[in-house]
Amino acid sequence: MQKYFALFILISFTTLSQAQENEVINKEMRSAIEQIVSTTAIPGISVAVAGKKGLIWSGAAGYSKLEERQTVSQGHLFGVGDLSSFYVAVTAIQLIEEGLLDPNAKISEILDDQFATLENFNKVTVRQLINQTSTLNSYEQDNDWQRRARGIQFNPKYVWRKDEPLKYAINSKNITMGVPGSYYAYSKTNATLLSLIIEKISGGLLEDEIRTRLLIPENLNETYMDSYETPPDGSLVGSYHHGTNEFISNIGINAKFSFVDDGNLIETSNSSLSSEGAAGSIITTPRDLALFHIAIKKGNFFNLNSLDYLPKISKNGFEKYHSEILGFTSDMIILEKEELVIVSTVNISTAGSGPSQINNYLNNYMEKIILPVAKKYAK
Repeated sequence: MQKYFALFILISFTTLSQAQENEVINKEMRSAIEQIVSTTAIPGISVAVAGKKGLIWSGAAGYSKLEERQTVSQGHLFGVGDLSSFYVAVTAIQLIEEGLLDPNAKISEILDDQFATLENFNKVTVRQLINQTSTLNSYEQDNDWQRRARGIQFNPKYVWRKDEPLKYAINSKNITMGVPGSYYAYSKTNATLLSLIIEKISGGLLEDEIRTRLLIPENLNETYMDSYETPPDGSLVGSYHHGTNEFISNIGINAKFSFVDDGNLIETSNSSLSSEGAAGSIITTPRDLALFHIAIKKGNFFNLNSLDYLPKISKNGFEKYHSEILGFTSDMIILEKEELVIVSTVNISTAGSGPSQINNYLNNYMEKIILPVAKKYAK
């Protein structure tokens, strides 16, 4: 009896010690994100850390709406840009495991000839779309797409057809380089083509397939496909874009947008993200996104051997993903050894705005400020 009592005391002491240590780290995380919004042009930030046992920490700081000084909450939805591609890829992998989709099938064997003018249309495989090695040109590189999807010709309320962005990959003068499968090169075109394949093979809408296959089973109730699903009123965070002279001259500013704050920010709130295609139309909370990737790593969606289908961008011992779209910047770091996923989203972007102090900050703050603190949760 004494042995069990001693063991109980030891476990209780260890649990208390861990709780106290986590409380200290929690305060450091809170201080870090508050420092970010108080010392930079970033309006608002939302951060989450998750591990194999679930959500470890989440917090938000700053403003959703600058004019009204409306506070950002952990429940606000942010556009996560190119991280949307993971939802499409995981759905496709499920179809592969179910025997409904051949990973080695050419896209020309599945989709219509309307995409036949894409370079290497007859060579690129489903697997290469999933792991981002198709070397297909991204429609994001096309100037006409930039102006219509984010700039002077942008209609904030217009909902693009799911295949619509692809015409800018077909028409783009920026052709692909290299042989399909030869190297990793992220392209929005990959996820958008893959979304059309999913709809054709499954017979369902992409948003429905993602919801029934991925979101509902994992209770990810704060994730939506923008413009194709309706989130709760007021849940989408306000968003802003850095309207530099370079952005104005090359991309232009839609007349429905207005400058706010110090005159350099354009308010882009409530704009449709459908122009980004399936590669950039997911809106979610950092905590939902972090838990989604934990579920991937745990094999909740498919056999763990199927992880090899997904792209893996390793840097300094961890995976890092960074994306900017109109009004949003998102970052995710996956620490394999520590089994942690760290997500940070802000409601400002500098995409197409050229070099600047805030652009440099957005590209580095995750590693320099948030990562050193978040890693302490693994101890």
